[in-house]
Amino acid sequence: MLRWLQALVLVAVAPNAFAKAPPKLITVVTDDWRATTGELQRWERAGNKWVAAGDPTPVVVGKGGLAWPADKHEGDGRSPAGRLTLGDATGYDQKPRGMHLRYWHAADDTLRCVDDPQSDLYNELVDTSLLSHPPAWSSDEHMRRDDELYRYTIFVRHNPTRTPGAGSCIFLHVWRDATTPTVGCTAMPLIALSDLLIWATSSTELVQLPKDEYKKRQRAWDLPPLAQRK
Repeated sequence: MLRWLQALVLVAVAPNAFAKAPPKLITVVTDDWRATTGELQRWERAGNKWVAAGDPTPVVVGKGGLAWPADKHEGDGRSPAGRLTLGDATGYDQKPRGMHLRYWHAADDTLRCVDDPQSDLYNELVDTSLLSHPPAWSSDEHMRRDDELYRYTIFVRHNPTRTPGAGSCIFLHVWRDATTPTVGCTAMPLIALSDLLIWATSSTELVQLPKDEYKKRQRAWDLPPLAQRK
């Protein structure tokens, strides 16, 4: 009798307690290593297949194209290539309803991203209002700008160990326009970033590669086939 009751309880709770959200993937594919434009597509796992979530969107990347994280350095103007994880989000407004990523308070002049390789806080977001002393670093990014480029941002963890000089403060953010490259981030229209902000989770990965490199790693990394790109 006890065993029967245990089985009944397991069946009753299984659909909710043990269900897992489908994995999500973002792909950004450029024509080659030096290209400064590409295409972003969101994907969701359905069984053993990837299914496109929404339409593809054009993006711009660094003015120097793409580079493997091991080859990047501070100020090189290149966006990171590879399989990358996402960090926190920031924005000028209060946290958008329905988003899953950790969101910093509505950005004001106190929210910075430290890009000084000599600082212990290199490649970190910092609320300077919480510091017990004036900022000790020599350089940072103001996360509340005078334009719309950082209306929303998602941190890209290309240098998770915060190795000094290996690059910092890489984001997904709003583009200036469809042809102006960034200094190392990946940028897109505001509407595309807004959709991405709500859709992404902390387990969502970003795969960013030139087309030929993508094809080489497609099977090993279990990537959606390029043929499915619209």
